[in-house]
Amino acid sequence: MASIVQYVLYGLEIGSYIAVSAVAFTLVYGLVGMLHIAHAEYMIVGSYLGVLGLTVFGLSLPVTYVFVLVAAAVVGWLVARGFYRPIHHKGPIALLFTSVAVGFVLRFGIQLIAGPEARFYDPITGRYQFDVLGGLVVTNRMLLIVGTAVVVVVGLHLLLTRTDLGIALRAMGADEDLARVTGIRTEHLRNHVWLISSGLAGLSGFLLSMRLYAAPRLGISQLIVVIAAAILGGAGSPYGAVLGAYIIGIVISVSTGALLPAWGSNLGTTIAFVVLIGILLVKPGGLTGADVTAKREEL
Repeated sequence: MASIVQYVLYGLEIGSYIAVSAVAFTLVYGLVGMLHIAHAEYMIVGSYLGVLGLTVFGLSLPVTYVFVLVAAAVVGWLVARGFYRPIHHKGPIALLFTSVAVGFVLRFGIQLIAGPEARFYDPITGRYQFDVLGGLVVTNRMLLIVGTAVVVVVGLHLLLTRTDLGIALRAMGADEDLARVTGIRTEHLRNHVWLISSGLAGLSGFLLSMRLYAAPRLGISQLIVVIAAAILGGAGSPYGAVLGAYIIGIVISVSTGALLPAWGSNLGTTIAFVVLIGILLVKPGGLTGADVTAKREEL
């Protein structure tokens, strides 16, 4: 029992960075109507911004958080303005292929500048032992990553429900044409979507690199898990994406740590997809009941 609960705790850590990334991905899908494949590279931009902040500029961890969030948001906004905005009227297929191309450019651009080798942060040390359920361990890194995800989710909820910007974003997500008729500047709102989504994607990459490392090809290996979390929760629902992320994180951690043999330690993602398929067979719209073939009408 103790080992299972311990791996659930590790799963919460994994699910937290997936949740931040899945929320960012879902915002673009639900509000812009775009499957943003370059989202993976936005995560890697954030991980290398973290390297710059912590190891090159010598910033403190809180300042590095702000640096990553702001710089990643600006990068994402510039890319959207330069590549996505001019072809937005061409439809989702053109945007999809453009995002694939942007992803390749960003990935190999980062590799050209930073090199292919992995970059590591100084480990976040500190752990707490609890004599419950046979003994549980909670680390400072775990608390930091989970705490960051909680702040992001609560902050996003307050933004969407308690601010004029959030109300306008929800109106655009429900019916963009009607929102435009009522005087909402939807093009202006898309700029906010890209700023928020890109900043959160970069922040999730920073959290990921805290657990693992920063590397040019790390993001693409995580993208499929992020998309799976978004689909599991109900495509277009940020709250569903958070739920799906934690389910996937816990499944990956428990299956690889406590259920699978040592030789199957790399099969955690496969098990997570088995769970995803099983849930979608029962609830095709995902856990929140959203229609994965159309944009979410309610944020």
